[in-house]
Amino acid sequence: MAEKDNMSSSRIDNLLPEKSDIRIEQEKTQPFAALDGRNNSVATGEGVIVESLADADEALAFLENHPRAAEIAQEGNAILEDPKRLKKLQLKIDLTIAPLLAGVYFLQYLDKTTISYAAVMGIRTDAHLVGQDYSDLSMLFYIGFLATEFPTQYIAQRLSRLSLYLGCNIMLWGVVLACHAACNDFASLAVCRTLLGVFEACVAPILVLIIAMWYKKAEQGRRVSWFYVCNSGTQIVGGALAYGVSFAHRKFASWRIFFVAVGAATVLVGFLVALLLPDSPVKAKRFTDAEKVAALLRVKDNQSGTQNAHLKRDQIFQTFKDVRIWLVCLCTMLGSIPNGGISNFSSILLTTFGYSSQEALVMSMPAGAIGVVFVLLSGWLSDRWKDRSSVMLICIIPTILSAALMIGLDPNGVPQNKAGLLAASFLSGTFGASFMLLLAWNASNIAGHSKKVTANAMTLVSFAVGNILGTQTFQNKQAPGYISGKVSIVATLVALCCAVLVLRFLNDRLNKQNARKLAEMSEEDREVLKEKMAFADRTDRDNPFFVYTH
Repeated sequence: MAEKDNMSSSRIDNLLPEKSDIRIEQEKTQPFAALDGRNNSVATGEGVIVESLADADEALAFLENHPRAAEIAQEGNAILEDPKRLKKLQLKIDLTIAPLLAGVYFLQYLDKTTISYAAVMGIRTDAHLVGQDYSDLSMLFYIGFLATEFPTQYIAQRLSRLSLYLGCNIMLWGVVLACHAACNDFASLAVCRTLLGVFEACVAPILVLIIAMWYKKAEQGRRVSWFYVCNSGTQIVGGALAYGVSFAHRKFASWRIFFVAVGAATVLVGFLVALLLPDSPVKAKRFTDAEKVAALLRVKDNQSGTQNAHLKRDQIFQTFKDVRIWLVCLCTMLGSIPNGGISNFSSILLTTFGYSSQEALVMSMPAGAIGVVFVLLSGWLSDRWKDRSSVMLICIIPTILSAALMIGLDPNGVPQNKAGLLAASFLSGTFGASFMLLLAWNASNIAGHSKKVTANAMTLVSFAVGNILGTQTFQNKQAPGYISGKVSIVATLVALCCAVLVLRFLNDRLNKQNARKLAEMSEEDREVLKEKMAFADRTDRDNPFFVYTH
């Protein structure tokens, strides 16, 4: 163990510049020289932090190559030093980013759960769905999602135009969603559901990358909650919209009208995203250069940078060797198994409790309202406490109790307490906030752009696998009790609680290891190296200044 610590200390020592190099840097007139980790100002050999600007984060290239570097440095620092101007910048960032991300996530969740509303609006009869056909359609969405998650993330990184790539995918899935209205059998619906998963696969990882670029770690939980809360919001709006459309008695079935309306709205939002959402702080057209500098320096202490278009194999390999990433994937899968069942069968479950199809659409709305409260509160608490794991457990426990109540009050598909089952249904979605906190965990606890992209893709692959398994836990042969689906919710969420505690332990242990490494360095060396690592596009495990959120 001692030998391992000595080797680790040796690697850190190699990263430190010689005293003569520090004097050279002090003589530079470039205002951002302290951030430049290229080998002309640091130790050579294995100690090189970045080989070139192309190897570093795009923020470093912007700062170093700007023709008015000295001027924008002064203007950017002036913004940071003035509380009023800084608050104005933060508000501008929020108004530029948050509404668009919220709109995207709202429609993504609504679009993939339209099948749940359509199920009680007549699609199963009109499309001649029998047996497990409905469950298989729910599963096929995640098959398409799973198959394209890694390719779509690496394409997005290579293009380095996140808003354009995201906007185009949104418009394409809007078209596919509208095409559901033309389907009359399982085969055509299967094609549409699979393509819907293909085009939606890029969404959550890109939104996490955007949050990590623009916000401090202590702000990320709340900002992720601002767009993730739309999952719960869709239950309110989607239920109300589906309820209203269900009264339409025309030759064109109400579920077909529903698909066309939501698909058209999705295309419109996709166009707005491609037009208005900035790719990164460096490429934000509606921000002045001084505001860009201030935005970058504001998040410098995250030690995670913004983005790099080059795919780095060493970062990819490190991702696959990082036990914490696999634990995040396990947590995601365990939380997604209940999600796959609840999101697709919630309306159907309400009908088994004794409510009509139209009543079931309305009764799904209070669960959405409770979800809104839990998501927003958990995002705020996780930032305030600087603790994701404890808040995650608070969100999971009510859903465990909810599923247990459903088992106890409706063991064989014969409701014994209608009011109790309705209350259990209202609490069934609180666990959704735990996945939001896992996304915030990824935003806060991973550095190195290729590692972030790979980790986010792995997380969403686990999300797809969990949801595929979740759709199959509700077996048609067990209707109307669906006992295996309810039991699986309890079992997987209890296991999730255990995995969250292990992940917390590992993050705390890494923080202690980094603290020991920094204690072995002089204060001057720490300051110099910390500046150079900020935009070097190095991974969290290679950066002793990185602080993990537990």
